[in-house]
Amino acid sequence: MLTPRFELDQDDDFVYIKVHIANIRFSAAAIEMVVNDNVFVFSLPPYYLRLRFPKSLVENEDAHSEFVPKEECIKIRVPKLNKGEFFPDLDLSAKLLARMNEPSIDDKQKKVSMIEEMDVSNDNIESVKNIEQEGQDFDWEISQQLPPIMTDLQKSVKYGFNNEFSDYLTPSLSNGNDINELSDPDHLQPDDRIMERLIKENIKFDMEYYANDYINMKYLVDTEMGDDGIQNAIKFISPFTKIFNESKSKNNVEIEFTQQEKDQMNDLPRKTFLIDDPRPLYYTILCILFAYSYERRSFNGDLNTESAWTIGKLTPQISCVDSQLIQSNNETEKNVIKIIVLTMARRALGFPLYRHYDLIIKSWLDVYWILRCGKRGVLKALLEVRELFRKHDVYYVYCKILFDNLCSWVLRDGCNDNVLRNLSHALKKEVENLSKKDIVFEKIIRDETVETDEGTEKDETFEFLNLEDIEELADEAYQQSL
Repeated sequence: MLTPRFELDQDDDFVYIKVHIANIRFSAAAIEMVVNDNVFVFSLPPYYLRLRFPKSLVENEDAHSEFVPKEECIKIRVPKLNKGEFFPDLDLSAKLLARMNEPSIDDKQKKVSMIEEMDVSNDNIESVKNIEQEGQDFDWEISQQLPPIMTDLQKSVKYGFNNEFSDYLTPSLSNGNDINELSDPDHLQPDDRIMERLIKENIKFDMEYYANDYINMKYLVDTEMGDDGIQNAIKFISPFTKIFNESKSKNNVEIEFTQQEKDQMNDLPRKTFLIDDPRPLYYTILCILFAYSYERRSFNGDLNTESAWTIGKLTPQISCVDSQLIQSNNETEKNVIKIIVLTMARRALGFPLYRHYDLIIKSWLDVYWILRCGKRGVLKALLEVRELFRKHDVYYVYCKILFDNLCSWVLRDGCNDNVLRNLSHALKKEVENLSKKDIVFEKIIRDETVETDEGTEKDETFEFLNLEDIEELADEAYQQSL
């Protein structure tokens, strides 16, 4: 359970409690508030708050609570038992969080000084009774701690749209956010996020899984043993390809929005965005569109209840809140479009149902056609992705930190058609130059226990493998099995 941030105030008649519950979706029925003499308890998973006041409270018809959306908090008013009574130390939050009969520091020091040696050789029936009584009297109340004050190195980092958000993801982790891949997303620095992402990609890639899909498509798809799922996915034609090819004007593609999409646009934030460098936003759009295209193509144009998870996992700006993509000390590679193509290829070979190189290429070509449809095409695709996340009880947090503002930015002319057209051509060039040798994973080839002078140690041999190497091994294994 998480202890929420809270603020206290009072007047002659009431104590006012302001509980901050940012970044979670909840229903009023999930909230529990209890007043018992001087103890106030607030519960709203994953938050739990118990305050022990110096004076008594009372729960009656004057008690009141309300949710204030703009402040993302619940304001609570609790009557004092004795009106006009002053409650001291309301500014000492740690004191109010103490458990019942929790000893002070002085009490703890006194207990330490009273420890004495006892003859353990004698059975002491009385001491056993005391232990039993201690067990019965044990204080089972949850221990609470306010979030620690962070040093400069520990302070929350920024992420999401234009790096404007922080402290949003930890509450969602308590609710089961399995899209997130970072150990501590609210405090990892950008370079550390990249490093952790790369490590996870290497671990997640399964050579046997990829080899199985490769052999199925090359040797088995037209046999009784084959599965035509990947074949059908590769044959799928994106609706955006059709829209562009059927459009009368290639520079002003006609895109029609449904009434549902128009309603979604009306719900987007209405604000002006001050963007110093829009390039990371375009990079984010590229990654989201690839994940979206890969998922749609995998299921012949259909999306399902797991699509939000797959799209979120594939997109580094979502699963790893990594909008930087290249470590700041990397001086060897500055072609971000190439990095994006390789990154998304690596992730597409680790997470989705189908993991095939040709499916990656086809999905990137789908992105090309979406970009050629201009910002209206991009907006149409982003709205569909946003709706997947918006409807989810946990993943909706990514609407808060990314999709809401990103869709609004595209809608309100932040996204430029000329830039999208240039981006599409740059993307297509990188995809055409991509080869299987470029997609590399670092894998443990041998993991053995060896004897040394100092005892036994694990001998791990790492090797860099590209897709071409893996396919050659798969071909050899298949031929040997015949």
